[in-house]
Order: sequence, then structure tokens, then C-alpha cells
Amino acid sequence: MITINRFDKEQAFPVHNGTILGMKAFSESMNPPFEHLYGHLEQNGIMDGNRQGHAHPTKEIYIIFAGEGFVIINDEEAPVRAGDVIEIPPNSSHTVENRSGKPLTWLAIWWS
Repeated sequence: MITINRFDKEQAFPVHNGTILGMKAFSESMNPPFEHLYGHLEQNGIMDGNRQGHAHPTKEIYIIFAGEGFVIINDEEAPVRAGDVIEIPPNSSHTVENRSGKPLTWLAIWWS
């Protein structure tokens, strides 16, 4: 049986203090060895509501699926767009900002 998962705003739920929508990317039956979540940011928004973002002791990557915006890691800013993979070191403050008129969607994967 083929299983296809894609981001769906109707199934998503608020995360990061309600600043983005999130949704699990892999089914529970996959039992992946990492944590994961689609992130979705509407136009002209910023995850966490500020440029300081958040930090945690795990390694993390973001894979941008749709849209364009900016990733901010430890006060360093870089433009991102669909197809980009962003590496976020442990304990680094990070956030995503969407200054465009279109939504931005990515997959976040993190592990110890």
C-alpha cells in the first residue's frame, strides 16, 4: 500500500505559541528515529513572533517545500526558497520569517 503524506492546513494545529501551523509529516506506523513536523507560515509572519526565535539542545534541519522567506540563526539571516535545506546546530537561536505575500511551508526534522 502506498502512503502519501502532504501538508494540509485543515489537519494542521497551532505551534510555537500559535505563530505557525504544524502537522506530523510521517505516519505513526513509520516510527521514525527522529522527531518531525511540517511548519507553515502565512504571508508576512514570523515564527515565535520575534527575530530571537527559540533554541534547543538538538540538531535540526529545515527542508523548504513551498514559498520563500528568511531563516535567522544566531542573528545571522539568509534568504531561503523551495528546495533549500537549512542546517541548524544545537543550542542555536533560530526562527523563520516570511516577508512575502505567499505562504511558506517546510519540514523540520530534529534529533539528539
